[in-house]
Amino acid sequence: MKEKMKKTILLFSVILLALSCRKDVIDKVVNLASLSADYEAKDGETLTGILGGNYKITIADGATVTLKDAVIYGVNSNVCQWAGITAIGDATLVLEASNIVRGFYNEYPGIYIPKDKTLRIKGSGKLDVSSNGKAPGIGGVFYADENCGNIEILDGTIRAVAGEYCAAIGAAALSGCGNITISGGFVTGTYHFDRKGAAGIGTGRKRSRCGDILISGGTVVAEGGEDSAGIGSSYEATCGNITISGGTVTARGGAFAASIGSGSGSDKDGDSYEPSVCGNITISGGTVKAEGVNSISAAGIGSGVDNSVCGDILISGGTVDATGGDCSAGIGTGEKASAGNITITSGVTKVTAARGADSQSHSIGGGTDYKRLGTVTIGGKAGPVSESPFVYIP
Repeated sequence: MKEKMKKTILLFSVILLALSCRKDVIDKVVNLASLSADYEAKDGETLTGILGGNYKITIADGATVTLKDAVIYGVNSNVCQWAGITAIGDATLVLEASNIVRGFYNEYPGIYIPKDKTLRIKGSGKLDVSSNGKAPGIGGVFYADENCGNIEILDGTIRAVAGEYCAAIGAAALSGCGNITISGGFVTGTYHFDRKGAAGIGTGRKRSRCGDILISGGTVVAEGGEDSAGIGSSYEATCGNITISGGTVTARGGAFAASIGSGSGSDKDGDSYEPSVCGNITISGGTVKAEGVNSISAAGIGSGVDNSVCGDILISGGTVDATGGDCSAGIGTGEKASAGNITITSGVTKVTAARGADSQSHSIGGGTDYKRLGTVTIGGKAGPVSESPFVYIP
């Protein structure tokens, strides 16, 4: 009899525990439509529904929060000076179903991560993210002279749209961000076509800066606005090293900018003359296509035009197809620009490079009237290549 009672008590205990756990799960689902004030999402919570008011949504430091059919559609008002989602510290967003996040006041991004912190995005869902006009989709604050943190995309289908003078994913104008890492998913970084954008992935314009850009997997499409690289830096801006080791990457530079590399360094507004710079560019795997959106783009992989600079270019693996704009190399420099050493090793599958419409430029090497170019070595053979298109298959 006592043994039977013990089993009954144990059974009821298990049921109560299960109900308690179920209640805990239910309590962690937050319907944005039910909010009546600002809200800080805690670790393990799921945000869903349409935000019904101008409330600031933050994520607690170190929290993992799921977005599931969430819509945060900010209004452009100077009394709402915050992003669509603001991470207080390190944060992880898990995507389920389809989600839309737009910043509130137009100088704030769709999603903001503070300096020296890391935002991770993963999951099987979708995210359409943008500012309200003058900030990145994911990144920093417009003209804030303040860095945002690191951005890591592990998975998910993400479409990020840039605001005026800002990257789609990365830094805003006159401000910076940390490293940008993409290891999976379907990622698109682009800009509003009725505004002057910046890099698809990388920096904003005018003394903007970002850390290293690393792509190791996924499908990535990045398109830069005028004077801006698809992946890299924008006009009078600086990004760190660009490393591609896997995935399928398509990059298109805007007018006067490289597709992968640096933006235009020309001085068009009368301000002090500053170059556009990117660090070393390394491709060791994946399928990479770098093409200008029109004939006045610069190098496919390398530097933009006029006082634009990139570091060394090393291609040691993968399949690469790079086309330059007029007076620019497929791989190397834009017109009146500079690049470091260019090395293509026998470890690649195939490299195709085509220069723009100018007999003075190289397919691999310097654009017309280039300022500086390091050594060019392809499969152990030294010297730039004028043949266009040029195909190297070891």
